[in-house]
Amino acid sequence: MDTTLNPTRQRLLALCRMDRTWVRGNGVWVYDESGRRFLDCYAQYGALALGHNPPGVVAAVRAALDEAEPAMVQPYRARHAAALADRLASLAAGGLSRCVFTTSGAEAVEASIKLVRARTGRPIILSAHGSFHGKTLGALAATGQEHHALDFGPLPPGFERIPFGDAAALERRLRRDGERIAAVLLEPIQGERGVYLPPSGYLRAVRELCMRFGVALVLDEIQTGLGRTGRLFACEHEGVAPDVLLLAKALGGGLFPLGACLSSSDFWDERFALRHSSTFANNNLACRAGCAVLDALTSGLVEEAARKGEWLAPRLARLGERYPRAIAAVRGRGLLHAIELRPVGAEQGTFLSCLHFQGLYAYAVAATLAENASLLVLPTLGETPVLRFAPPLVITDKELSLAFDGLESVVAQLDRSPGETIVRALGVRPELVASTPPPSDIDMPPLVLPPPRIARSRNPRCYAFLVHPTRPEDMALTNPGLERLNSAELDCFCSFLAGLPPVLVMRAPPIRSRTGETAEGFLISLPLLPSEMARRGLKHVSREIGRAVDLAARCGARVVGLGGHTTAYSRRGLAVLGRGPAITTGNALTAGMAFAAVRRIARQHRLDWRDAVVAIVGARGSVGNLCARLFARARPRGLVLVGNPANGCGSLRQLATELAWGAEAIEVSTELGDLAGCDIVVTATGAGRAVLDDAPLRPGTIVCDVARPPDTSARLRAREDLLVIDGGLVALPDPLARFGAGNLLGMPDGVQLACLSETILLALEGDPRDRGIGDRISLTEVDAMMRLARRHGFRLVPTGQANGRRQPAGRCPNQPADAGRSPSTGVLR
Repeated sequence: MDTTLNPTRQRLLALCRMDRTWVRGNGVWVYDESGRRFLDCYAQYGALALGHNPPGVVAAVRAALDEAEPAMVQPYRARHAAALADRLASLAAGGLSRCVFTTSGAEAVEASIKLVRARTGRPIILSAHGSFHGKTLGALAATGQEHHALDFGPLPPGFERIPFGDAAALERRLRRDGERIAAVLLEPIQGERGVYLPPSGYLRAVRELCMRFGVALVLDEIQTGLGRTGRLFACEHEGVAPDVLLLAKALGGGLFPLGACLSSSDFWDERFALRHSSTFANNNLACRAGCAVLDALTSGLVEEAARKGEWLAPRLARLGERYPRAIAAVRGRGLLHAIELRPVGAEQGTFLSCLHFQGLYAYAVAATLAENASLLVLPTLGETPVLRFAPPLVITDKELSLAFDGLESVVAQLDRSPGETIVRALGVRPELVASTPPPSDIDMPPLVLPPPRIARSRNPRCYAFLVHPTRPEDMALTNPGLERLNSAELDCFCSFLAGLPPVLVMRAPPIRSRTGETAEGFLISLPLLPSEMARRGLKHVSREIGRAVDLAARCGARVVGLGGHTTAYSRRGLAVLGRGPAITTGNALTAGMAFAAVRRIARQHRLDWRDAVVAIVGARGSVGNLCARLFARARPRGLVLVGNPANGCGSLRQLATELAWGAEAIEVSTELGDLAGCDIVVTATGAGRAVLDDAPLRPGTIVCDVARPPDTSARLRAREDLLVIDGGLVALPDPLARFGAGNLLGMPDGVQLACLSETILLALEGDPRDRGIGDRISLTEVDAMMRLARRHGFRLVPTGQANGRRQPAGRCPNQPADAGRSPSTGVLR
């Protein structure tokens, strides 16, 4: 990977699998390093009207080189620049008899702004909402899509917007302030917005209004000009001649950066002519290529583009009708068409939703088309996911049919299973994952993605919750279609995701308290498995959690909840305090709900606390520590605190001393064998694997698993003589609330993790304080959080939903009501 040439952009292209290196191009075909051939149907954003290395243009350049003609002769007369200017003037309607050359479309726009202001003495340039005119500051100021200008302000003044396609709105604006308006700057078709055509007659009406009010009509045909729409200039479709015409892209034949600003004599200004210049303009070599381009276009190629467009348009329309789940709309003219993709939502999976919010969904589909069909298309630069289908005008009928067939095959796959289709194309390619160096704090800066395409929430009861996959199987739970991936493929996909920074994956459903308040929220993913977090280490992961909290603040969150292992890797929240939002670990409600769930099950089984021995596995952790103190307060017959053998018993003995209420009431151990005499086992380790499989759990034991991923395996849960429940779950006030596909971890609708529920509760309450931070959380805080849950209508989940085996928990499955029960104590044995 390049580390000097815009490394940020290179890493983003690698993420989207758009980092191929091309070694040869010929016409509509390009070849990568492996020799694989791809059909180019975006023509470098329209710059390759004649395809790659067009023979006529190459011959003209070679002739110039063979003749040793000087390319740059500033400020002297450049004969081929003069010849190209004459050719353009003769081809353009409306007497555009003045020309200056530029090296880009944006520079042509800048030249036109200077020209019309100098000529009219007026400051205001009117452009259209949704327009795109380039990325220099003046062109950005004229561009009617604000996201392109983010972080680049302040922009130059004197630019205002009008609705595209609304001549009446323009007339009202000109009547109100026409004497201050220098020009109306329009694209005949808004290409980068997503190929939007105006209503028929709109350009003619604008032309008449500009003449009536003495305002210049500047048409930006940088993308639509030179044959792209089936006419040499798109304005010809309505018989409109502008005062200023802007060209670029295709003019250089794909070999030179070349643009032009043509003007009528009425809007030419001598002051502009004497004071505007460009070092690389009037390049003889570039202009010689431009003349060769015009020769090719005027030899029947434009008419051919119109004919091919008439073949293509109805087929694209039928494609949209056949696959409505994949395609929202199709638009276009000639060989400039847009395929607007159906926006994806949370129900289509967290991965696709993440791509949507980052504005990368269309890029992912483009990469899928390249991988699955050897077809190159690229998105437009608007707000919606739109693919640009704009092949070189030299494409043959056979090649166009081949391109359409490839497009149709991938669209059919996307319509059937978009998540699986894109993941297999992008994220399940072991050779690419293996070739990507692991990130580190030393050799590579953090990957930066475009800002999320979502408006900042103004709701004071807004929260964000940090999530991450706890095991590869989680990806299949939350992404429909990925259940068909095998374990190796899921592992590969998780490795691919590990290259992402924290990302916004979902706008959560609104949760309405029974008090009447409503919280809205965002889910932000740190896409790292626990094993990957351990590999990268505390410093790296803590930094990424901080970036996630910063992202939450940009979304407008007032409180951020730490989910899963983000609590441990943020030092239980201490590492991310003071970044704006309040922080909660969610541990108080998690422990409180786990205790309440066990208490309910015990009551249902007539299990007397005073005769029960309770074990807390993972008692050194925050949730385990809280559970130990909650159970100690209830005074069971005995309490066993079990810790990790690698950490010893020192801190557990200290905890036991603090909690002891009688001689020998609390035991400390690092051995799972000591669970053999326990009636209740609460397990809350951070092991990331099933640690209880080989524990000697006796028949009738109640196991409450609070860990994510669970400490209990499917095999253990299948035992008929145990009752295994999932602890730390909460029934939300809305029984239909669903957080995307799979409801995060495959839980029933209306049920969520207590750590997420605590975050929502604090948002509903408008509580600005940090909660559950550090190693010592008081039981007073747990009690307060449980009262807050009752106040807002958050409840313990119904017994059947808490049961890890999704069975009624009235008694152990297939066990008679009195089986295994001690008649004297009522304790399950």
